[in-house]
Order: sequence, then C-alpha cells, then structure tokens
Amino acid sequence: MSENVIGLEKLQERLTANKFNDWMGLSITKLDEESIEISMKWREEMISNPKARWTHGGILGALVDVTADFMIAAKLGAPAPTVDLRTDYHRAATPGDLKALGRIIRIGRTFSTAEAEVLDSEGKLIASGRGVYYTVTPKS
Repeated sequence: MSENVIGLEKLQERLTANKFNDWMGLSITKLDEESIEISMKWREEMISNPKARWTHGGILGALVDVTADFMIAAKLGAPAPTVDLRTDYHRAATPGDLKALGRIIRIGRTFSTAEAEVLDSEGKLIASGRGVYYTVTPKS
C-alpha cells in the first residue's frame, strides 16, 4: 500500500473541522499505512429508540462513511465526496463509545473504495460498510 501523505495530527484537524464530526466526538486513535481507527464518544442525543436505548442507524452509517473516507484522505491528503455508501447493521448499538476501523480497497484515478467496521466497547461487530469516493485529481 502506498504511503500516507498526511499524518494523524493534521488528519485529526481536518476531521473535527467538520462540525458534525466534532459533535460526534470523533478522534483518530490509530493511523498506519494499512488502516485507520476512529473512536466515537457516545451521546444521549444519538438514541433512536428511547425505550430500547439503541443508537440511531444514521449515526452508525456516518461513522462508517467518515472512517472509510478518512483512510482515503490519509493517502490523498484530503477527504473526498461520497459517491456511494452501503452500510450493513449487524446488531443494535447500545449506549457506549464505539470504535471504527477503516481500510482501503482500491485507490483509483477517478473513484476510490474503502471499507469500515464499527465495533462496540466489547469488540462486537455493530455495523460494517463500504464507500466509493470521487477522488479524481485535477490535471496540472
């Protein structure tokens, strides 16, 4: 896999410059050439079902999207627009911080693909998905 062109500190700045990402309490906890790990601080406002106290699926989908996109950003220097996103939900996320792991599938000239898994505090798989991102590089 190619080298990252942006480091963890600068990537974290880009991540939380987005107010929604900042609201979700996202923090890059690990970044290497092969993968990224992003933690999310759980908030009461993330509840979808007040009686069951499950985290809203949109939050989980956003975490999949951001994690996959920011692994691409590590390689290309900036996040890219999402073209397509698929999220699979494997179990309900109950209150508690989450962790997402992202990996590149393919970096292309126009479109790139990455995947992410969301895990609960016990390491159980909550959601997973794959995104396609518009990564065309402008001609010089």
